[in-house]
Amino acid sequence: MARYRIVIDRSLCSGFGSCVEHAPNVVRLERGVAVSAAETPDPAILDAATACPMGAIAVFDDATGEQLA
Repeated sequence: MARYRIVIDRSLCSGFGSCVEHAPNVVRLERGVAVSAAETPDPAILDAATACPMGAIAVFDDATGEQLA
């Protein structure tokens, strides 16, 4: 099973919450800024990253380091 490494640029996040709608088990808003676990097996994080209007979420394949979103 794939694992995804998540990097959120908090300086870019504007708290729209699109990421939370797509991956509520992985991402949450805290004081208006998205936060998440560092890693997840949940592929919904790819949709969450794509949905971010600010491009604040980067997702990498944990095994290869390849950026997926």
